[in-house]
Amino acid sequence: MVSVQNFFRANETVYMVMAYESGRSLQEHILRRRDKGDKPLVSENFIRKMFGQVMNGLREVHANKLLHLDLKPANIYLRVDGTPILLDFGAARQTLKADQPKLYPMYTPGFAAPELYVKNAVLGPWTDIYSIGASMFACMVGSPPQPANQRGVEDKMEGHFAKLEAIYTPQLIQVIRWSLMLDPLERPQSVFALQKALREQMPVRTPSPMLGPLSRRLRSLFAGFGKPTRHNGEPTIQDS
Repeated sequence: MVSVQNFFRANETVYMVMAYESGRSLQEHILRRRDKGDKPLVSENFIRKMFGQVMNGLREVHANKLLHLDLKPANIYLRVDGTPILLDFGAARQTLKADQPKLYPMYTPGFAAPELYVKNAVLGPWTDIYSIGASMFACMVGSPPQPANQRGVEDKMEGHFAKLEAIYTPQLIQVIRWSLMLDPLERPQSVFALQKALREQMPVRTPSPMLGPLSRRLRSLFAGFGKPTRHNGEPTIQDS
């Protein structure tokens, strides 16, 4: 994450002074490679290594009882040395203060988990994990996944995954499929669990569809996490 050097109040708001970082966003990186016609668009090694580092920062966010809630390639910045940093915490929410007034989150279609479309839904680490999976998918395809609210009506994601099988390993595709499950409890429940699956490069077993109703009944068990409230250079990544 970008380090905060100072903060001050003015004009009835709060400003943060952050360290300057030279590089470009992951979104710019993806679009440039797409425009060049690179195949694969982004290598599997790049995805595993870079998102493993992104999740190190996200674990710190969650450890401080916050959720990012707007993770997407435009908010992942690649330094000149290739290391990623998380940007834009404008949508971040505290998660363990149930007495705080409810303020509903902003979201970016395609990268937003389905629970972000629902008022009073229980949000947690699994909500940011959906966005991580969507961002990894965007690295592969060059565009966001089908928006979650549309998937609830007619899910077309399996067709996209099938097209990627000739380019990426089944293990990586399965990790992303797991992260993009519509039911929150069928996703990894922590960033550590997703990191472990990504690092081990082993198949991840997705829950049976028969578990869907059961997991919804169990969802209340996770309510204790709390409901959130509002509160130019070029990188030199080895992409092979």
